[in-house]
Amino acid sequence: MAVLAANKTEILFDGEKIHGLKGFTYKVFMDQQDVPGIGMNERVGVVYGRLRVEGKILVNSNSELLNQHMENNTHFQIIMTITQDSYPEGLGVKQFTFDGCHLNYREFQLDNHEYGLTTYAFTADRIREA
Repeated sequence: MAVLAANKTEILFDGEKIHGLKGFTYKVFMDQQDVPGIGMNERVGVVYGRLRVEGKILVNSNSELLNQHMENNTHFQIIMTITQDSYPEGLGVKQFTFDGCHLNYREFQLDNHEYGLTTYAFTADRIREA
C-alpha cells in the first residue's frame, strides 16, 4: 500500500493555490438500481447510471476565490498533483483533474480555540486520473 503525503501534494483551483487550505476530500460513486428476480427475494442484476463526483474543501477562515465562485454561480477546475516517492512502491506523480466544479454550499464553524474553518462542498462533472 502506498502512503500519500499531504506535504507532497499540490492542489490548484483554476490554476491558483488556496491560502489556508486545510483539507480536501472527494468521493466518486455511480447511481445504481437493483433488478429484482421474479418470484424471489433476491436481485438478479444491477443497472448502472451516471457517475457522480462530490467533494469538500476545508479552508482556515475562508477563501475569497471560492466565495466569488459561489456568489457568481461560476464553475472552476481543480487539479490535484500527488508526488508519491515513499518506500516501497515509488509510484511517482499522480494527477487528478476535476472538471466543471460547482459549489453547493459553504459552512463556517468556530471551535473553542477560536479558529475559524470554512467547508465548501462541490460537485464535478467528471474526474480524470493521469
